[in-house]
Amino acid sequence: MFRLNQLAGQFKEVKFLADPLEYLQLYDMLEKDEKDICYAVRKFAQEKAAPTINKYVEAAEFPTEIVEALKPLKLIHKTDTYVKTGLAYLELAKVDAGLSTFYLLISSLVPYSIETFGSEQQKQKYLTRIKDMDILGGWALTEKEYGSDASSIQTTVKKVQGGYLLNGNKRWIGNGNKDILVVWARNIENNNIEGFIIENKWAGVHAEPIKHKLALRIVQNCQITFKDVFIPDENKMPKAKDFQNGVTQVLQHSRVGVPWIALGIQAGVYENVIKFTTRRKQFGKNIAGFQLQQERLAKILTTFQASFLMVLQVSRLAQEKKATLGQIAAVKAWVSDKTREVARLGREMMGGDGILIENYCIKALTDAEVVYTYEGSYDINSLIAGREITGLAAFK
Repeated sequence: MFRLNQLAGQFKEVKFLADPLEYLQLYDMLEKDEKDICYAVRKFAQEKAAPTINKYVEAAEFPTEIVEALKPLKLIHKTDTYVKTGLAYLELAKVDAGLSTFYLLISSLVPYSIETFGSEQQKQKYLTRIKDMDILGGWALTEKEYGSDASSIQTTVKKVQGGYLLNGNKRWIGNGNKDILVVWARNIENNNIEGFIIENKWAGVHAEPIKHKLALRIVQNCQITFKDVFIPDENKMPKAKDFQNGVTQVLQHSRVGVPWIALGIQAGVYENVIKFTTRRKQFGKNIAGFQLQQERLAKILTTFQASFLMVLQVSRLAQEKKATLGQIAAVKAWVSDKTREVARLGREMMGGDGILIENYCIKALTDAEVVYTYEGSYDINSLIAGREITGLAAFK
């Protein structure tokens, strides 16, 4: 049976379910080492990140002190399965989805690309430092004119003596102004999209954070330009030979993690809303006792239960190399769509207080829009699933 929290003081008779994972005993579906990761990241998120994260969100600044506090946990070394990594995303997103998205970049997209497609020399040079968080990296695919149509990107590399010359641009690249980038570019000799490791300090690399965005505020999404950037031969990832044997594999891997961020948003909404509604009174009554509020709470909580079961199952399948591209896409699409609804309901339940950053829900509402869109938009992921279901492609 799940635990009920009891409020002190004038509301001492009010008892409520504080942890959404307890409702259908979801913890029982996790292994001990998975629960250990969950609890460890929760402790960090609540003690080290929650007290200061919102000042960085309001300023749209990178939370350097929080990231430095995360380093001693050696978390990337410990999250060696999809479920462990996902639980870390969930717990971070309960505090801020931007912080969780930052962690996805450095724990999944960047190191997985190098581990899977890099040379032994590249792995020795970069991987340990990435996993220790001594260097931070971004993953550069999207361009200003090519988002969902990623296989049409126009950033190019040209073979020259001793390496390649890189020219073009990338847009919306998280961590784009940090230490390294995994860049995907079209080789003009064979027209294939190939992968390269770029260091931001190299001549010809210019990264500028995109201003005025109102979601995932702490993530430094950048517009990047490359002007005759010389890439040494040893920084070409030898196994990333084309779009399918490169980009698609990485996205299939990282797309398993994105629904865990959506789960974190759902859990964050629930935990903030249940605390708020069990404390606030209107018309002489605690608002958690009103019928419409309870209906919304039930919808938020049951949506989380259904979402968690889907995400856990596809993560288990992915770990066993049984999950298909369509299955992963379908889960990402469905869970991210439901997360938008959960965030909207949570904001409504708080009334005017729902637009205050300290009450989480308005932040969740804007961040949910981005999670709905990145790593393949809802529409694209639905069509990937539809292609697998019907055997007919409805898009390129």
